[in-house]
Amino acid sequence: MSEIFAFDSAEYDPAAGFARYCELYAHGADAERTAAPFFARVRSWRLDRTLLFMREYGGVCHRRSDRVKRDGFDHFVLHHVLTGELIGGVDGSPQTVVPGETLLLDTTKSMENGARSVKLITVTLTRDAMRAAAGNLSGLHGYRIGVKEGALLSPMLKALVDQASDLPLGAYAAVTRILVDLLSVAINPRVTGSRSDFHRLEYVRREAAVRAIEAHLCRPDFSVQDIVTATGIARASLYRLFEPQGGVARFIQLRRLQHLRDRLDDRAFDSQPLAELAPLSGFSGESHASRLFKQAFGMAPGAYRAASMRGAQNPSVDLMTRRWLASMSELK
Repeated sequence: MSEIFAFDSAEYDPAAGFARYCELYAHGADAERTAAPFFARVRSWRLDRTLLFMREYGGVCHRRSDRVKRDGFDHFVLHHVLTGELIGGVDGSPQTVVPGETLLLDTTKSMENGARSVKLITVTLTRDAMRAAAGNLSGLHGYRIGVKEGALLSPMLKALVDQASDLPLGAYAAVTRILVDLLSVAINPRVTGSRSDFHRLEYVRREAAVRAIEAHLCRPDFSVQDIVTATGIARASLYRLFEPQGGVARFIQLRRLQHLRDRLDDRAFDSQPLAELAPLSGFSGESHASRLFKQAFGMAPGAYRAASMRGAQNPSVDLMTRRWLASMSELK
């Protein structure tokens, strides 16, 4: 699984540590100090349209209120508590979430969460994944899954964090499907069939198309017709499934850019120039890849690789933030 960033406030003096933490989270929430001593340790990874975080923190509260209308976030966040207590939920009406419980939050609505000391697993899920799990999104903002209801979900999340660094790209779609299934059981423990069959089918069909795309990503001539042939999904249905990403062709282009970005972040590929990496990600050539990469990520591939190499030795908050924002943009 691709790691986005790792942050540890202990690497800075106390004042600087909180300032760097605020910089890192500035695009997603307002961070405020509380009376308890501040500390934060975060690791994060990216699956297909799903982000995974292992977090430990204390002495801080995160709020999303006014920024909800301007930052464009449109996904769900799942907080699963391992130790300590999380105080969070609807902004102004937080609740206490204890070990083994899970809190669901909708980023299009005001929210808050904080702790004196907590260790938790956080997962970001697209709206269509949550709809596939729950059928109806009404009432899910601030919904708390109990220990008993989440008894199957909990070990899966723990195993996912344990295996995050070794999870192969080809497993991403399957892992996300399992996560959606177990989340469905946790939300509807007695009436799992109540979720919308239509949304469930749409989600499964989209994931089948994504698997076909991933299998042939390096082919420059790979087309929509190839997906139709491989999956049996009608062309019109494919366009509808990928409309949030700007269409099928746009999605393929984004996946190629992500594939190239992962190679630039992987030190095992440092000896290979962009002229060699670009075709392996399905681009017609170096200039084509470079132009699209800069449009998508705000910097040329060479500059990105140089920053990534420096970051491997001395990680910067700026690079962490760039990776996080790029990953957040894929949650559509």
